[in-house]
Amino acid sequence: MKAMKVVMVSNEFPPSVGGVQTHVHELAKAMVAQGNRVVVVTRKSDAALPDSEIMDGIDVRRYPLPDSHFFYDFRLRRILRKLVTSEGFEVLHIHGMRPLAASRGLGVPVIFTNHTSSFLKRATQGGKVLEKMRRQLIIADMVLAPSDELVQATLATGYDKPTRFISNGADTTRFYPRASDLRSALSIPSDAFVAVLARRLVEKNGVLYFARAIASLELPDLHVIVAGDGAERDEFERITKSGGLSGQVHMLGAVANAEMPEVFSAGNVGILPSLMEATSIAGLEAMACGLPLIGTRVGGIPVIIDDRRSGILVDPRSPEALASAITELYEDRALAAAMGKISLEIARQKFSWDVIATTTIGCYREAQQQYL
Repeated sequence: MKAMKVVMVSNEFPPSVGGVQTHVHELAKAMVAQGNRVVVVTRKSDAALPDSEIMDGIDVRRYPLPDSHFFYDFRLRRILRKLVTSEGFEVLHIHGMRPLAASRGLGVPVIFTNHTSSFLKRATQGGKVLEKMRRQLIIADMVLAPSDELVQATLATGYDKPTRFISNGADTTRFYPRASDLRSALSIPSDAFVAVLARRLVEKNGVLYFARAIASLELPDLHVIVAGDGAERDEFERITKSGGLSGQVHMLGAVANAEMPEVFSAGNVGILPSLMEATSIAGLEAMACGLPLIGTRVGGIPVIIDDRRSGILVDPRSPEALASAITELYEDRALAAAMGKISLEIARQKFSWDVIATTTIGCYREAQQQYL
């Protein structure tokens, strides 16, 4: 099948760290590996970064886009028009609401991926807010979303063009079970049971409920590795230090994605205590490293966890439920290992970025047919 020429637009892109950045990078990388040409247009947030570079085969172009909405749209629109008219790109794939307005009327299909929990919060306001959201979205010829919750929120605005659920993914060529030196570096015994929390420490990720869960436990060889930073870090540490495991909680701060395979491979279970979540990239990467997951029944988490087979689903906002699930796997490590094997197979078969890229390219072609 003929290769495609795709422009992806995102304000955020590596080396900055976050879910949207990882999604755009990994999706573009997988598409390039399949023979497609991908340019990523992103905002130049740091003067030290190059204006352009080839990253994993992706043509990355960074621009100092203004803060003013009017001048931001004017500048970005000129950039995108040139890519379409002079370089022959066939599809614009927009990530995040901010760049969407600049993609209007450029003569090619516009695909929009709806990533964020802030969209869900806005959608609950109803009335004029929903109508404004619909007017913003109508620029897109198709909306993709990594959770059914986001699909439904998109439809709730009155958006009446095609809307598709497409999961996030994991790079199963980088994330796989391996030996890790991290336990030794953190002085964690080789026979300890280790829970890994790979989350930004912010409210939507439910991390304080997890902190209260582990503060309530007194399990002698349970250790917790926390890879993440954020506004709730101080409170997280205050809560965990009040419990019996205070010396067994290891705070790594923000960790680059390239280093995460070793973090997950040091663990026995991954924790997703979120209050809002799409199909969590961190959760999928943990699965690809062979970890079972304990996660809340919100957003896309039930899509990636096969309850009682590859992990355990619990109610959100419940330290008691999190503590009970952790204790169950701590006490039955054979069950945890068996769940981890199933988790690994699910990640490889259903959630590799290669699979996600193939599905996304199919959506591009569908949008092209409707656009003609």
